[in-house]
Amino acid sequence: MVRGNHLPSDLKWSRPGAAPVLLAHGFLGTRGTMVPLARRFQDDGRATFTYHHGTFQLRSLRASAQELSSHFERLSQTLGVPQFDVVGFSMGGLVALHAVKFLQAHRWIRRLALLGTPTDGTWAGLVGVATMGLLSPSVWQCLPMSDFIADLRAAPIPAGLRVRQIHGAHDALCPQPKPLVGIDAARDFVVLPGGHSSLVVHPRFYGELQRFFDEPDVASETAADSIAAAQ
Repeated sequence: MVRGNHLPSDLKWSRPGAAPVLLAHGFLGTRGTMVPLARRFQDDGRATFTYHHGTFQLRSLRASAQELSSHFERLSQTLGVPQFDVVGFSMGGLVALHAVKFLQAHRWIRRLALLGTPTDGTWAGLVGVATMGLLSPSVWQCLPMSDFIADLRAAPIPAGLRVRQIHGAHDALCPQPKPLVGIDAARDFVVLPGGHSSLVVHPRFYGELQRFFDEPDVASETAADSIAAAQ
């Protein structure tokens, strides 16, 4: 596992053909909150990166998205890897979604999983406004009536990018939003038993992420069907 923005020169991943995974933590979180997921992905044979947004993700989500996009470019160039699979947990999902919708970060992302991400905003942000509103633009940006949330929902998902929304049925911090325009809700809007904290620790949520990232691409399925038909 690689933490933050530091890369060892001998980085390797064991499963051929599996894209590396980048995990983006949420508000007031640290890289440590993503360790359970990171270890599971490692055990599954994937190189795993835990991305650090900054101290507790207090700065503007737009600024964090810009840095995340730049980080993808640096990783791609350093490792020679064209694309990554990404898990954005809670507010980390808002950062990743802004990066792909407004900053062309989809160039480096094969699939994006939004894990407990409040894409309709969350009133839990009011707690942050009361305690950190003068210090943190991000707590204002995640409120349901914010311009950030309105712009994020209105912008289209880039063509060719597969996005899956995964939510806990009992998540009080980030209640279930409406499916994003452009996703296949029957396939890629998933609600499982659990609360907000269980999203990064319970095996059922990891299993859903694993299935999403391991599903064949449509192009691969089409090619396989064509070969089978020819035989």
